Amino acid sequence: MNSSVLITLIALGIVGALAFFAAIGFRGSGKVKDYIPNQSKYRNDDELETKTLDKTLTVAVIVASILTVMIPLYYLGEQNRQEEFVEAFDEVSVERGHHLYEEFGCGNCHGVDGSGGAAAYLEKRSGINVTWAAPAINNVFYRYDDEEVRYWLIYGRANSPMPAWGLEGGGPMNDGQLDDLIEYLHHMQISQQEELKSIESNISGALLRLETSELLVENEIIQQKALIDDIKKSPTDLPVIQKAVIDISELLNREGGIDTDEDGLTDSVEIELSTYSQNISEILGTSILNLDPDNEESVFGKKDSKVASSYLSELESYLINETIVFEGYDKFLNDAEVGLAFLEEALKNKLWDVSFEEIADTTFNGDLEKAQRAVGLFNAYCARCHTAGYSAGVAYTKKIASGGLGPALRAGRANIQFKEKQDMVDFIIKGSENGKAYGVNGVGGGKMPGFGAVLSQQDIELIIDYLRGMGPDA
Repeated sequence: MNSSVLITLIALGIVGALAFFAAIGFRGSGKVKDYIPNQSKYRNDDELETKTLDKTLTVAVIVASILTVMIPLYYLGEQNRQEEFVEAFDEVSVERGHHLYEEFGCGNCHGVDGSGGAAAYLEKRSGINVTWAAPAINNVFYRYDDEEVRYWLIYGRANSPMPAWGLEGGGPMNDGQLDDLIEYLHHMQISQQEELKSIESNISGALLRLETSELLVENEIIQQKALIDDIKKSPTDLPVIQKAVIDISELLNREGGIDTDEDGLTDSVEIELSTYSQNISEILGTSILNLDPDNEESVFGKKDSKVASSYLSELESYLINETIVFEGYDKFLNDAEVGLAFLEEALKNKLWDVSFEEIADTTFNGDLEKAQRAVGLFNAYCARCHTAGYSAGVAYTKKIASGGLGPALRAGRANIQFKEKQDMVDFIIKGSENGKAYGVNGVGGGKMPGFGAVLSQQDIELIIDYLRGMGPDA
C-alpha cells in the first residue's frame, strides 16, 4: 500500500475520533439552564458506569484496534516511502548537476554527452596554441571512485586545460554543487559492455595517429608558417582595416535613397558594401558580402541590415587583434618563429616513433601483431599520463612512456618498481590507494586509476610485457 494512502487513512481515523468525542462532550449543550453549570445535577453512578463507560471503552477499543492495524501497515510501507524519497532526491540532484555541467561549460571540452573532446591550450615547451585532447568522462567511474573524481574536480589538473572547480582548489563550486555534479556524472555513465566494445576502436585510433604522425606535424608547420606571414603583414594590414571600419560605419549610417526591398539599407549602400567587402577581402582575407537590393534576405533567414552589422562587428574584432599584434610585433614574431623551430625539430627527431619490429623481436618472440596491439593499448589508455606531451598532439609527444603527470616507465622502471609481473598486474587492475604501499618503495596517492573494469587482464598483461621488455635508454 502506498505510504501516502496510509497517512491519509490514519488522519481520517483521528479526525473521526475527535469528532465523535466532541459530539459526546457537547451533547445537550444547547439546552437553556436556569442555574450555574457547576451546581447542575449530573448523571448518576448507574448511568456513568454502564452506558457512558461502555461507549467510552468501545471507542477506545476501536481506536486502539485501528492504530494496532495502521501502525504495522505504515511500518511496512515506510521502506518504500524512504526509497521513493531517495530516488526523488537523486533525480533532483542529477537535474542540478546537469545544469552545473552546462553552466560551467564542462561539455565544451569533454563533450555534451561526456564522450570526450578538445580544449585550447598554450603548450609550454613550444609556446604554441594547441588543441588539447580532453578525455571521455562518461566512463570515469570504471577507473576512479567518487572521492578520486572529487579530487580532480576540486583541484583540476595542473599543466593542462583542466581548471580547479572546488572552493578548496580555488574554483567556484561548493561541496553541495560538487555532489550534484558527481551525481550527474554517474547518471551519464555508459554501460560496461559499451566501454569494453570501444577497446578496439581506441587501439585503432592510437595506431592511426602513429601512422599519420608526419603528415599531422607537417600540417602544423604549414599553419605556423601562415601565422608568421600574418604577423609580418600586420604593419601593412592595420591601416587598411582601420580605414575599412571607418568607411563601413559611414555607409551604414548614410541616410536617404531608394530602398527597394525595404530592409533598412538603401540600394546604393548595399551595392557599395558588397563591392567594398570584395576589395578588402583580397588584401585581408575577410568575408565578402553579396547583398541583393531586391531581396531583404540575401542570406537566408537574416535581414540584410543584420548581415551588414555583423560584418562591421567582424571588422572591428579584426582591428582589435591587428592592433594587439602590431603593438607587440617583435614578441609575437619571435614566439611564432620559436614555435616553428620547435615543430621542425619535432619532425626531424620523430620522438613519437616506435619500431614495432624491434618490440616484436625483443619482447614478443617476433609476434608483430602483439607488438602493435601493446603499443596501441599503451597509447590509448596510458600515454595521457605516462608520455610527456601526448595530449597536446603528435608534434609535442616525447618518447613513449617518458613520463608526464605520472612517472616515466622507460629504462626498465617497471622491473625496478615491481619485482614480480603479477604484482604489477594487480596494481594496474586496482589502481593506487592514497597512502597505501605498492611495489618496491611505492606509496599510492590515489591518482593512478584502476583499469580492471575497462581492460581485460590479457590486455593489461600485454601492456606490462611491453613495459618490462623495455631496456635501459642509451
